[in-house]
Amino acid sequence: MKHENSISALKITNTIMMWLFCLTVMMLVMPWEIISTEFASHIETNKIVLYFALIIEVSNFISQGLLTIINALLSKKAQKKMQEKIVQAVEGLDFAERALLREYVLQRKSVLTLPVNEPTVRNLIDDGVLRIVNVNDSNTYRADIIIAKEARPYITYKAIGLTLGKMTEEQVTQIMNSRPEYAKQKFSHQNKIFIGANAVRNVNTPMREIEENNEDVAA
Repeated sequence: MKHENSISALKITNTIMMWLFCLTVMMLVMPWEIISTEFASHIETNKIVLYFALIIEVSNFISQGLLTIINALLSKKAQKKMQEKIVQAVEGLDFAERALLREYVLQRKSVLTLPVNEPTVRNLIDDGVLRIVNVNDSNTYRADIIIAKEARPYITYKAIGLTLGKMTEEQVTQIMNSRPEYAKQKFSHQNKIFIGANAVRNVNTPMREIEENNEDVAA
């Protein structure tokens, strides 16, 4: 809100300064002698003031132009630094962090409701991999969280410990057992467990079913 007010105030200031600049230039270049010799005399008497005003107005535009260039360069540098931080974070994902990121694939969701005070969640947010989009409950510190746009190109199947090829029963069991309790959403129905849009009978789900689910997600 404060940022929006600041932008609005800057636009109003620039509009006023632009009108003043146009008025000052007009006062200096117009042949006022043709219209009124008395007014032309006043202009000539106060020309030093008009030139001083013109210097201030031009200086304002130059300074804003320089600030815009500097901000653009700083923003580009910050984005590059954040990108490097994200790449480093993804390359160094630990077991718990990979398990959490896999939930977005297993549940086939772009948004998960997670506890922000959970260390794994907090670390990924601080590293720029995850981003909070909405706080659901400030008392329990749960919020809707997505994978940050800047991090998505680096969150590959390989990075989070999944594969599009065939997996062994042991790999499937390990993946299902490593799911963080605070992130997964399970609903029991007819002896099945629904993980997002995928139905899995138990952690020892046949390989064919898991592979089909992976292929659906990849598509």
